[in-house]
Amino acid sequence: MIRSCIAVVLVCCCSMLAHAQDTSKTAPAKKEVRAAGIWYGTPDAPKKAAGALRLAAYNVENLFDAVDDPNLSGEFDDIKETTSKPRLEGIAKMIRALNADVLCLEEVESKECLVWFRDTYLKGMGYDHVASMDASYYRGVEQSVLSRIPIVSVSNCTGTDATISDMEVRRSDAAATALAGAWSPPQKPLPERFQRSPLRVDLKTKDGYELTVFVVHFKAGGVAFAHQRELEALQTEQFVADMLLTNADANVAVLGDFNGTPNDMCIKALRMSDRGLVSAYDWRFDPKAQRDVYTTHASSRVLDYIIMTPGLAADCIDKSFFVLGTLHAPSDWDFNKADTIPPPAGYASDHCPIAIDLLTAIDKPASSFKRTEPLPAASTRAVSAPEGPRGLRLLDGVKATDADIALATKLVNAGWNYTMPKPKSKTAAWDNPNKQSTWFPGYWENASTKATSVAQPVESDGVKGSFVGDGAPAPKWIAGGPPNAPTIVEWLCSTSDGIEPK
Repeated sequence: MIRSCIAVVLVCCCSMLAHAQDTSKTAPAKKEVRAAGIWYGTPDAPKKAAGALRLAAYNVENLFDAVDDPNLSGEFDDIKETTSKPRLEGIAKMIRALNADVLCLEEVESKECLVWFRDTYLKGMGYDHVASMDASYYRGVEQSVLSRIPIVSVSNCTGTDATISDMEVRRSDAAATALAGAWSPPQKPLPERFQRSPLRVDLKTKDGYELTVFVVHFKAGGVAFAHQRELEALQTEQFVADMLLTNADANVAVLGDFNGTPNDMCIKALRMSDRGLVSAYDWRFDPKAQRDVYTTHASSRVLDYIIMTPGLAADCIDKSFFVLGTLHAPSDWDFNKADTIPPPAGYASDHCPIAIDLLTAIDKPASSFKRTEPLPAASTRAVSAPEGPRGLRLLDGVKATDADIALATKLVNAGWNYTMPKPKSKTAAWDNPNKQSTWFPGYWENASTKATSVAQPVESDGVKGSFVGDGAPAPKWIAGGPPNAPTIVEWLCSTSDGIEPK
């Protein structure tokens, strides 16, 4: 009897425990719903500096007009995608608040759709120039540009330019190490082409400032398609590299929806490129702000970027990059049911716009100073800065001593000449404090032996008139703003370039 009671108690206890365990598995804590609101970015766009050009990117989440495209039918019939009037008004409100001069868009149906949207909802914005081309995407959306400055040319990838499979050779172990990351597992079969061709648009201001944008929308789909995004990024980086071979100071931006987070290789392949490309996030208005201030997508991720060449980066206004906050729907809203349960009034897109401001003055060439006269005899020679903001200010009024001239004469007689620091980017000027401007540092070179030296060569022991350098090669360009002014001896031994000392 006692054993029977014990058995019953054990069975009951076990049953109760099992029920408790089952309950814990089937009744997880309900996730709190986040109410509609501006979750990310800054609620107001900063005011543009006088004369600045604002460059921006914005994924408008399927901007479709009500015109039926006969090329799209069945599952992808565009008439089903017609953007509602409240959303069109929401998108227009964001674009007006953004106030960009060059606005790069993703997920636009067509040029005709964009022109209609501009004429209907963006009157008075000054977007006289429009670019949009078929991206060869089955769903019928493409990248586009609305611009206040003239568009010179528009193109996208066709033929071999659209091929990305040849970039597989660049996904090497050495490249992964250089990027401090790991490539994604390969897809099978190997991705062949861009899912959505990048849109290249060349622009030129009335003052002659030239800018090229590659508007991208890399393949979505999470980890399963990371390989394709990496190939798309590598091919886009190659397009930029080809431009830099022709013009190292080219003003180029790759911007749009990359569908990757900052540490994904499709982002690193561009922002850590050995071409010196940099991310606009380096110019954010508050580097210490919380992550949400620079989050761009409703999924709490950073997916949108502006990646720039050194020449363009040097034109950026410090602390001018921002993410403009847009109204997000409640976290439990299902966009697949938008036809029956529309998003809240004021909703525009699941992405936030991003922007950075540029100063586009073009009268910033490297110095044309060339000194061809022989070194002066042992006497003093004044160094003065030219009129205007540029010049060798730190040597203004300084006089070369007899010792300076004697040493410089020995160096020149031994074949050593000094190449002055030279601006690389268009905004690199001695009076420009921008720490992102790029320069070629000065260095020494022997005309006879072709030896180079970063440090000033020193006289050899026991060999009168012979000077030896440190053997360092001619320096590559660096960022960080203007270098230190050259010494009197360096200036006296210079043969060309530099900063126009008189």
